Amino acid sequence: MEYFEANWSSLPWTPWVPFTATKEQFREIPKEPGLYRIRPTGKDFLMYIGETRRTVHERLNELRHNIKRKDLMPWNAPHTAAPSLWTWKDAEGFEYECSAAPLDTSMNGRRGMECYLLYRYRQEYGESTLCNFGRFHKRFRKSTDRKKSNGDPGIRGEKLDSSKKDNPAGGFSHPPLPAIGKPGNIDWMGLEWSASKSLERKYITSMPGGQGLYILLDSVSHEIVYVGESENCAKRLYDHSQKVRDKNDLLFSYHILDKAVFPHQLKELENDLIGNYFEVYRKAPEYQFGNFK
Repeated sequence: MEYFEANWSSLPWTPWVPFTATKEQFREIPKEPGLYRIRPTGKDFLMYIGETRRTVHERLNELRHNIKRKDLMPWNAPHTAAPSLWTWKDAEGFEYECSAAPLDTSMNGRRGMECYLLYRYRQEYGESTLCNFGRFHKRFRKSTDRKKSNGDPGIRGEKLDSSKKDNPAGGFSHPPLPAIGKPGNIDWMGLEWSASKSLERKYITSMPGGQGLYILLDSVSHEIVYVGESENCAKRLYDHSQKVRDKNDLLFSYHILDKAVFPHQLKELENDLIGNYFEVYRKAPEYQFGNFK
């Protein structure tokens, strides 16, 4: 279980600290930006991997207090993992421990490392953490934010009535993609990528519809600058094309899935690509976590 080790992925992880630790014990968690991992006590898997530009001490301290209340599921914000952690605690009686690694770098660097850790975990364990990618306990509905975007009050999540179907976010994790080929190759990660074409409407409108994965590449260096997923790749690529000043600057390539998958599974596949790119180049694609030019 490399993902439990103190030097996992060459990062300086702290010892595991229980969520129930005293204020003094919790000082093991550094007061610096970085990454963190959460596991259920006594289990052999991880619940969540995250990053923060705030201090990991502040982030995790806030999270552990956020899931204490037994009678109400936490809101989706300020921590989107809180409702999911709460449901597993409520349903299975899980207690949690956390470990952190300081990493004071750019947002691209920190989020790229987060993707890499999630990718490594999937490769090592065979599936994703239970609370990343929007995964959720199948017998619960997730809380919204405290206030909706239109200003209306949010809706607390709750356990589903026995007459209701399972939450699809509680479905199986997609098997990890095999680390085949190099980023940008036509067989990268065992997928069948289309030939790259200029990010122009005439090429986008001729591609097939459906769920899929896509990459954007610099037209000169052919380096991948963005990895994406969508329920409708053609529409998403067209939207991208409207945001760039010169469409000749970028190329696109895509892989349309053979059969439909759940939204969390599509995000898992996208992360496998970003994680493998980070493994090869030790950085995230240039535009991955920022705005297009």
